Amino acid sequence: MAFLKAFTGALGGSFANQWLEYMAPPSSMRDHTLIARAVPVGGNRSENNDGEENANVISNGSKFLVPEGTCLVTVENGGITGVIAEAGGYTYTTENVPEAKSMFAKDGFFASTFGQSFNQFKFGGQPGNQQFAFYVNLKDIAGLRYGTQNPIRYKDANYANTMLAVTSNGTYTIKVVDPVLMFKNLIPVDIVSGQGRAQFDLGDNDEGVEESLFAGFVGSLAAALSAYTKGGKSIDDIQGGTTEFAKSVNEAVEANYQWATKYGLQVVNVQPMGLDWDTQSVELINKFNTGNLMQGGVGAAYAQTQIAEGFNAAGNNGSSTNMMGMGMGVGMMGGMAGMAQPMGTNPVQPAQPTPAPEQPAAPEAKPEETPEQPKAE
Repeated sequence: MAFLKAFTGALGGSFANQWLEYMAPPSSMRDHTLIARAVPVGGNRSENNDGEENANVISNGSKFLVPEGTCLVTVENGGITGVIAEAGGYTYTTENVPEAKSMFAKDGFFASTFGQSFNQFKFGGQPGNQQFAFYVNLKDIAGLRYGTQNPIRYKDANYANTMLAVTSNGTYTIKVVDPVLMFKNLIPVDIVSGQGRAQFDLGDNDEGVEESLFAGFVGSLAAALSAYTKGGKSIDDIQGGTTEFAKSVNEAVEANYQWATKYGLQVVNVQPMGLDWDTQSVELINKFNTGNLMQGGVGAAYAQTQIAEGFNAAGNNGSSTNMMGMGMGVGMMGGMAGMAQPMGTNPVQPAQPTPAPEQPAAPEAKPEETPEQPKAE
């Protein structure tokens, strides 16, 4: 059992008109659809949804149209029997035809990814009487909403790895990169069996899948924010660099929840609508910035500005006590300026006080003369 290629790409429209009936994706397949059952379509291109339970059961000679951005998966008893990932038209055959293949993929990304998954999980028994066909959405699934009820704590490399807390809400985009893994490990059993729901859409409040994906995404934001800031970028840059941040999120999601290796999913874009630090984080950031500002010559300029503003306030107040305080501040400013002087420069020396004029020397006292003694007669 395998598929024979009839045509590829843009030839589909004209060739499909020659087919009386073939399988195609349903018109209900939307942007948020992960997987949907194939539906039979008549030669007039109208869907044949006659309500039969096994309307998408395929048999020898069944024809399939695979549009761009979709992947055809055939299933029997929950096991994958065939995969087609190249756009075009195909005919299913149960005969042993040499050129028939069970999987088509272009020589690109898919050829080296889910081909291994297909060989691992493909159905190993003889073909039965009932096989079901499904279409997997390979396009970007955008607009998935997220929001954090409580602040997320992360280490910000821009602030010496200080632990900060941020709240965020917005949307993210995922993409199926391995339809085999997605089909085996994520899609609900009632759809895989071919007997339950006809398709599965993200956003339809399916508690199991929706909660699993949401928890994995939000649970990886802290690690993604820490990794993103290690490159010197601020969380403010995320608004303009969503693709780069998405890469950090995708790496964190894979490390913590194995989306790619387990579910065949990848985060390709993140668009935050709100990204805000909490009050305590803002206070820590302000203190950190003030500390940097007070270093070196910038600190002296900062002090001068503060003291000048203080003089203005004191002058308006007219208090002699305030003025005296400002005088003390000037002294402190001078000390800071001296400490801020860069090494290796010649600081300006303060002017020396003018020495007082020399006083004339006092006249020396003459020694007292000894009176002459009268001569003896």
